[in-house]
Amino acid sequence: MLNQANTESLSVILAAYNEAENLSFLLPRLISILNQITSDNEILVVDTQQPMDNTREICEMYSVKYLNRQGSNNYGDAIRTGIKNSSGKYVIIMDSDGSHKPEFITELWKVRGQAEVIIASRYLSGGKTNNPWMLVFMSKILNLFFKYFVKIPALDVSNSFRLYDGDRLRSLKLEFSHFDIVEEILAKMIWEIQPPSKVLELPFEFGKRISGKSKRNLLVFSYNFLLAIFRLNQIRKDAKRNTLNS
Repeated sequence: MLNQANTESLSVILAAYNEAENLSFLLPRLISILNQITSDNEILVVDTQQPMDNTREICEMYSVKYLNRQGSNNYGDAIRTGIKNSSGKYVIIMDSDGSHKPEFITELWKVRGQAEVIIASRYLSGGKTNNPWMLVFMSKILNLFFKYFVKIPALDVSNSFRLYDGDRLRSLKLEFSHFDIVEEILAKMIWEIQPPSKVLELPFEFGKRISGKSKRNLLVFSYNFLLAIFRLNQIRKDAKRNTLNS
């Protein structure tokens, strides 16, 4: 449990789905980095509803908080479960497959007071991604849609590796079920909270997963992101309407 009086407390949320092998490499690095940043930290690993590997045992080995998803095994429920159980002044969400290097947390932490959302950005100048070219192409197209059609003021809206103001993040009512919850969080942090959350991007190199295969089905992934464009546009319009009527 974090010290609630400490304004420098940090929670890190990792959604896990058959990622025990990767966590065994990632957690000791993550723990070392966090202890250098602030002693008041917690790691929350959110597993599937019913354990599918030895993720729980890995978490117990490194004394990190182990949780099972509430609601379903969807990614969205993993993120909601993690946010609900976090208590840090600042919250970081990152992948558990090793593609998000824990060492970069030090860069996010340095600028924590400059914005309420700080994005590790692949598409800002100096950023990079090591995914296959087809995934990179699809990601860039989707991000352009979110920037120009949904009008989210960021170059990389689909990378989940971000630092948030914890109180603002926990105040959101999040409804999306899949990886599109990443965009939902960003949109609602900007449009549904007053004053609007400031967004800052830092150039980041997105790595390859350490082991195993991605759980993302490309067809489902693409469909949900295209649907999210329309859903987020409606959220933006509703927020604008509520502001005018208030």
